[in-house]
Amino acid sequence: MSEDQTLSCNFCGKNREDVEKLIAGPNVYICDDCIKISYNIVKEEQSIDVLDLDFKDIPKPKEIKEYLDEYVMGQEFAKEILSVSSYNHYKRVSNQIQDIELDKSNILILGPTGSGKTLMAKTLAKKLKVPFAMADATTLTEAGYVGEDVESVLERLLTLSNFDIELAQRGIVFIDEVDKKARRSESNTGTRDVSGEGVQQALLRLIEGTTTKIKVSSNKKFNEDHIEFDTSNILFILGGAFVGIEKIIEKRQKKKTTIGFNSSRPSIDKEDKILQDVVSQDIIEFGLIPELVGRVPVFAVFDHLTESQLELIMTNIKNNILIQMNALLKLDDIDIIFTPQYKKDVAKLASKSKTGARSLKGIVENSVINLMYRIEEFNEKEIKTIKFDAYPNHKDKYPLLKIQNEFMRDTNYKLYRGINA
Repeated sequence: MSEDQTLSCNFCGKNREDVEKLIAGPNVYICDDCIKISYNIVKEEQSIDVLDLDFKDIPKPKEIKEYLDEYVMGQEFAKEILSVSSYNHYKRVSNQIQDIELDKSNILILGPTGSGKTLMAKTLAKKLKVPFAMADATTLTEAGYVGEDVESVLERLLTLSNFDIELAQRGIVFIDEVDKKARRSESNTGTRDVSGEGVQQALLRLIEGTTTKIKVSSNKKFNEDHIEFDTSNILFILGGAFVGIEKIIEKRQKKKTTIGFNSSRPSIDKEDKILQDVVSQDIIEFGLIPELVGRVPVFAVFDHLTESQLELIMTNIKNNILIQMNALLKLDDIDIIFTPQYKKDVAKLASKSKTGARSLKGIVENSVINLMYRIEEFNEKEIKTIKFDAYPNHKDKYPLLKIQNEFMRDTNYKLYRGINA
């Protein structure tokens, strides 16, 4: 009997000659039948757990907020606003109130980059068990021009709903960087504003609730190439950094007070407080059309993340970057320890970067890349534990390797970006 014939699937036990394919991994084999079964299991687990929109099943605002707390750090006011607004939206969709027509309340979220706007919207949809589609406003153009039509986000929502039109029509759509579509000037009226006001007008039509036709030609479930899609029950969340809007708010506030000659650049804390005072008038002056601003009456303002909040993200938040790095190295039989001092150092570097939580991933990954490159070396030396007692931007802070129950500094370590003295 050949060696091939003695091989068997480590999952179901079938011999090589009893299956069509036997795929080899590191000291393990899996047959094509087990791959198909595994794929179906994963596919079923990834399907959306549909909220049937019975009023009693809609999560209450406090429950929604507590769920958001597990994934997003800080932003207490914004969490409460989003929790209440989404709860009221799905109460409206559940048709519990028959004799009063409730207006749609979409949401505009403002705040600096890396403060958690996108993550908050995604997490909200996950808690509400509705499909979630996201689009970047900078890629959207008016119909007839090169780029994505605004209706393309509805096509995406339908696809994510496995072409269940009823489910898709009560999902959440997040349009990010909507501030990039602001009208920059009234002077250049001789040319058509393809990327700015035109897109705002197209978004307005969808957001206020309308029936539009979207393409479904790639799916055999529908007989026609286009189907009608009603946006009346979709919760639209628009997001943007709105860089510079603080000056507009400050200018409006100064009109109500005496004018002084002394001025100074506001601190981050002051900028956050000013942004909390934003009103519709400021958004319109920034460049969004009044009709669109009127369709997003709820404003949720996000603050800059502080150093302590950035540190807590690496400690208290589910699926944070340190947990991810640990999981990756665990596959290679290595435990990695990140001490409180390491987290403090990373938080300090991230705070200086001005990109909020987004910078954490790059800073942490930069510190472990060299270790991941040297996995075979560590396995050969039977090194199972690595510890960071600080961020390794100096040779005295290089990671520690556990060799024969004793931690020793890794003198061969390299940091690819940053100080590496």
